[in-house]
Amino acid sequence: MDRRSFIKKSVGLALGLSLLSLPELASKASAATKWGKTRFRIEENDFWFAEEPSRRRETNRIIVHHTGTSQDRDMSAEQIHRLHRDSFGWAGIGYHYVIRKNGTIERGRGWNMIGAHASGNNSDSVGICVAGNFNVGSPTDAQIRSLTNLLTTLCGVYNLIPDEMGVIGHRDVNSTSCPGDMLYAMLPQVRKRVMKNMGLDLPEDE
Repeated sequence: MDRRSFIKKSVGLALGLSLLSLPELASKASAATKWGKTRFRIEENDFWFAEEPSRRRETNRIIVHHTGTSQDRDMSAEQIHRLHRDSFGWAGIGYHYVIRKNGTIERGRGWNMIGAHASGNNSDSVGICVAGNFNVGSPTDAQIRSLTNLLTTLCGVYNLIPDEMGVIGHRDVNSTSCPGDMLYAMLPQVRKRVMKNMGLDLPEDE
């Protein structure tokens, strides 16, 4: 068995009864719970969208972004929502989650809705936006902790392997510098932390 097949099997076995089912996740989204010892809250929003997003039927990967503003500054989900809807003419915020500089996780689109964050790759993905420009600055420690915790829970909920296929940067699927050189360089270590949080061992490839 190769390493990815082993991990996929391990993720499925680990799920058991310890994770929320998707309907339960929907009803408890305001206090999104943890995998193992991972505990955090999601600040909920009730945004109005110019066009109601469609429901996502499958989730095969998580795509990490940065806001990429001219300066490395904080942005809220509400600010991004207004920018996307009122200035860009989109339905509303394209990301499912926004991680602020202080580590706060805010709701963007509904957890089960199709996002608008990676052209041609939205129908089966979750979009996480880390606030800042990581071509000129670095994520805060609080942001990396929150990103790790959120990825741990999402990978568990959606039965994803936190590897180079399951957790990717925006630049991996579109022609862009997003999520910035500094955050992108940190993704391998973030993936390892998520794997550790999930209690998954990495056998040697045969």
